[in-house]
Amino acid sequence: MTGKMRHPRLVGRIALVFLFIFFASCKKSSTTRETQSAENLDEPPTLMFDLKSSINGQASSTGTRNYDCTYQAHGKTARFQLQFNYGPLSGEVPMARASGKFIAVQGSENIGLLEDLKATLEGRSIPKNSARIAELPFDGVVLGEKLSREKDGSHSPDPPGDWTSMKIFLPKGGDDGEFFLHVNPVLGKAEFSVKDSDYADYVLRELAKVL
Repeated sequence: MTGKMRHPRLVGRIALVFLFIFFASCKKSSTTRETQSAENLDEPPTLMFDLKSSINGQASSTGTRNYDCTYQAHGKTARFQLQFNYGPLSGEVPMARASGKFIAVQGSENIGLLEDLKATLEGRSIPKNSARIAELPFDGVVLGEKLSREKDGSHSPDPPGDWTSMKIFLPKGGDDGEFFLHVNPVLGKAEFSVKDSDYADYVLRELAKVL
């Protein structure tokens, strides 16, 4: 023979080494994908907008909060007002009843807001040619105040922060539509957040009348 014959045991050991490296590589790739998947989990859909107190304070003498709100997207600026009030939070899980309204502002360009809100609420379509109304009253429940916003989009009392979290019910006196509304007057921000996509199209139709 012109070449050297390899020892069968040596060949077997080499094969085992390659198999070990192969499976270790597969395991590492799998673990990496799982880690990346866990790190890149989508946050709860939210739409953040700007707000500013319209009475130079967080609440009027009656406890009502009044805010001027704006949202800029797709070359359009939507403008509306937000007004709400609630009493002290109480109960084993502190909550409070709330009431308020969205108020229309003349000249608001709401198409950009509605497009992004449709995605946030997981709606199927954007309302067309909605009849404008002066205001849209709502009921609500304050789920917490002095909250901080977590990286995953949730809100927590630990550590304390400046967010107030509410669940909104439309129409006032009913529950045909629900969504979350989070407000941070210190930061000058607020956000819409999805409650259930089944409510999306109804909520969009109603909000389109005043946003």
